[in-house]
Amino acid sequence: MSGLISSNPFSLTKANDLSDDQIQELWVDIAPPDSPDSLFSAGRFASPMPTFILGSKGSGKTHLMRYASFPLQKKRFERDKQRPLVGARVDGYVGIYTLCSGLETGRFQGKCQSGEAWLEVFSYYLELSLGIAALAVIDDLLDGDVQNNIEPMFCAAVGRLFDSDPPAASDVGALIDELERRRRELDYQVNNAAFTGELFPNVTASRGKLIFGIPQAFQDCSSDLGGFLFAYQLDELENLTEAQQKHVNTLVRDRRGPATLKIGARQFGIKTHATMSAGEENIRDSEFEELRLDLRFRRNEKTYRDLVALLVERRLQNFWPQSSTGAAGRGRRLTDWFEEPKRDPFDPFFMKLVKGAPSPERPHMAHLRDALAGQLSRGGIRGVRNDEDIQAIMNAITVPDAPLLEKLNTFLMFNAWAKGLDLAQTATSIRSDCEAFVSSKGVGRYRQKLDHYKSDLIAQMFRDASFRHNYGGLDEFTRMSEGQPRALITLLKQTFDWATFQGERPFEAGSISLDAESKGALAAADWFYNNMRKAGGEGQAILIAVDRLAELFRINRFADNPIECSLIGFSVSARVGSETSQRNLRLALDHSFLVEILGGQSERNSEQVTGKFQLNRMLVPKWGLATGRRGIKPLSEVEMNAIFDPEMGETFEKVKADWASRMNAPFERARRASKDFANSSTGDSQDDLFGD
Repeated sequence: MSGLISSNPFSLTKANDLSDDQIQELWVDIAPPDSPDSLFSAGRFASPMPTFILGSKGSGKTHLMRYASFPLQKKRFERDKQRPLVGARVDGYVGIYTLCSGLETGRFQGKCQSGEAWLEVFSYYLELSLGIAALAVIDDLLDGDVQNNIEPMFCAAVGRLFDSDPPAASDVGALIDELERRRRELDYQVNNAAFTGELFPNVTASRGKLIFGIPQAFQDCSSDLGGFLFAYQLDELENLTEAQQKHVNTLVRDRRGPATLKIGARQFGIKTHATMSAGEENIRDSEFEELRLDLRFRRNEKTYRDLVALLVERRLQNFWPQSSTGAAGRGRRLTDWFEEPKRDPFDPFFMKLVKGAPSPERPHMAHLRDALAGQLSRGGIRGVRNDEDIQAIMNAITVPDAPLLEKLNTFLMFNAWAKGLDLAQTATSIRSDCEAFVSSKGVGRYRQKLDHYKSDLIAQMFRDASFRHNYGGLDEFTRMSEGQPRALITLLKQTFDWATFQGERPFEAGSISLDAESKGALAAADWFYNNMRKAGGEGQAILIAVDRLAELFRINRFADNPIECSLIGFSVSARVGSETSQRNLRLALDHSFLVEILGGQSERNSEQVTGKFQLNRMLVPKWGLATGRRGIKPLSEVEMNAIFDPEMGETFEKVKADWASRMNAPFERARRASKDFANSSTGDSQDDLFGD
């Protein structure tokens, strides 16, 4: 155990905030390290091929890379009673971890110096920094007689890597001290260039000489020192400028000897794959491999669910020992600690949701009756000639003991109204199908509609009752996290805080209430959303686009006749939209506010495959949207630009009005407004009441 017990076992969400001991103790994997299914093996740290480890914020890049670094390897060597050299050969590598943000790369620009000069200074600074890190690992690898025999020879070989002024050192410690002295001198020059207007660095080693030369010099000293790679792990590459990344790309391309690079970055953090080698670009699967962590998790939901379960258990074991008697002693499943939202249409909860009111007084019934009466006064509806017809319809669709089924019946009536069907005949058909379902609860057309629209119908009932929509259950939280472990931990952190604040005993007794879970989900959504406010102009454009998209999804969710069920996704052709809207769509994807749905979607009227995207589920509680995704709404060019171009606010208001008019009674403008305004198919047609 780490011995650092927090009041909340999920309070530490960032890997950078964890100690080495905590990184080790909280690490979980779904398979043994040597298995191809292992998360650790996916990093390919012992492979000479450079690897870019990419993913959105919180996808686990830093935790993976730190777990693979030498300080953590050493802990495992000590646990297994292995000498470091033996352990390194077993692992096939030693990991040399460096945070790019720790290099303070913003210092290497401006100050009246040319970009070319700064790039050379940065190159040398990185050379010294990684050289020092490699030497520190070597100092740990050498011990006993090996150190006495090898050290002077090795230090002399390192000296020959310098173009001038080779360090005069006969042991590794002294060599490290000398390189650190040179780095401090360089720090002084860089930090004071703005005041002195001068920059005269003493660059004594060429690009790549130390980074690749030190591992080679070490292994050349003795055959006993080979059999493993030096894996330089550069994390948070997004903190480097494009020119600095170009330098790193050149190191990737020119990799040699027993050394390689493993580079961590957010998915939008790769500014270029260009190199300084005659304008050549590095090509994936040729000069480097790529691992996308969040994509890997989203492609295999079962694997991710298993990983999440292990991750939560490990957190509880290390930071919340009082849960162990409850979880292990009673053999309780992890999911049982979380109250689940009510989904059974016969659950008494739905009677509470309508406050026990008789059918005619329930909000959904009153809304349908008023809508029919209003339209009747304006000219009539097919199958409805007078108030007696309206009352007959209301009597036919009533379900006193199951308000959710009654709500479904009103939805089916609105659906038939929008299609111009005879409402009297429709009500009779609905009554027959509903009674058959109540008696058999079997599979059929009625059951299919219930399954498809249940989430939206329940959301509308919550809104009518002025209740906060419920989000809860470990499975739902797992789905919401979108393959980002930190997002899942944040959901649990906020939920745990709310539960304890309300006097509950999470993971000790009972189950975490839906109220605490829902408040936690909303707090986590706000955290995710508000982080984007720090991203400047780009962040503002993303927020505007996501707000607009969510507004449209919300119109659909709470409409009389939604065009799609559980709508949080859309599709759009790459040919559609202005340059600005296409750029903002890409930005929203890069920052994980939107998630690309793998495989794309074929357009309904052509064979062209379009991009298919969805709102990140971490955000859906902010607008009361669904966490499940069923429907996908194709966007027209007008809709695409109205959503993703911040300057098109007036057009967006027209799009909103168009969506609302097409989906809500009396539906008179539905098809005409869509045709006149968007001039494209919007995918809201439904062939019949119970379409296959």
